[in-house]
Amino acid sequence: QPAPKRLSVVGLGKLGSPMAAVFAKKGFEVIGVDVNPVFVEALNAGRAPVQEPDLQELIDQHGKRITATTSYREAVLATDVTFIIVPTPSKADFFFSNDFVLKAIEEIGAALCDKQDYHLVVVTSTVMPGSTGGVIREALEAASGRKVGDELGLCYNPEFIALGSVVRDMLQPDMILIGQSDEKAGLILESIYRSSIDTHAEFQRMNWVNAELCKIAVNTYVTTKISYANMIADMCDRLGGADADVVTRALGADSRIGRKYIKGATGYGGPCFPRDNKAFVALARSIGARADLAEAT
Repeated sequence: QPAPKRLSVVGLGKLGSPMAAVFAKKGFEVIGVDVNPVFVEALNAGRAPVQEPDLQELIDQHGKRITATTSYREAVLATDVTFIIVPTPSKADFFFSNDFVLKAIEEIGAALCDKQDYHLVVVTSTVMPGSTGGVIREALEAASGRKVGDELGLCYNPEFIALGSVVRDMLQPDMILIGQSDEKAGLILESIYRSSIDTHAEFQRMNWVNAELCKIAVNTYVTTKISYANMIADMCDRLGGADADVVTRALGADSRIGRKYIKGATGYGGPCFPRDNKAFVALARSIGARADLAEAT
């Protein structure tokens, strides 16, 4: 499956701009879409819309392959695949809001009414399990007048990155997680990543709900590891002669545990860890499952 060469990225913020730049570096023609004209003007002028290490350098070197617009229609009609990377803010009940994703989906769907060829829509924003196969698919089919399948692909494809190292993390992932509508959509998306990453990442392709659960489960597990290391550190502070770094280094040497994130330090934070953890707990409660470990974390 040869990778399509024309991609659009909806949302030019902290993750969308680096994604557009990484794709351009790897030879794709990229059209960025944002409702914020300041971001669009910046990118068209060769300036990074957001501050992120290595982003300006990539734009300087490969900016000729990137254009930006406020028009969804223009971007969708000129590309084969559209990535959606807009905010999904946490609501009062800790579930993620799909409002911005659904707005983008409706605009993409409307543009697809004027396009004959196959198009793949990829949701990269973090969404709650059940969203892609539920309200997102329904909205896309209603707006485009097409059914997801032979003429229209839909994938869920969240990124595992940290602010401050977004470009590096996008180029060097451990895993690419793909929730696919069908084999064709998954193959197309895998082919794009195979030509845009620098590592031999493991590809995990599955249905939508498995991928949606996996995304928040990964972050919940990592926060549990961080909290576990901090518990050990707290005990070492109270035990004469104990050294948390010595203990956690030995723990990490066991391959069942692993060295990453098992070090006593500060509590976890950032834009994803706390909210994904809370969403995981809220989901468990809503379906009557036990999530005591995540709640404690």
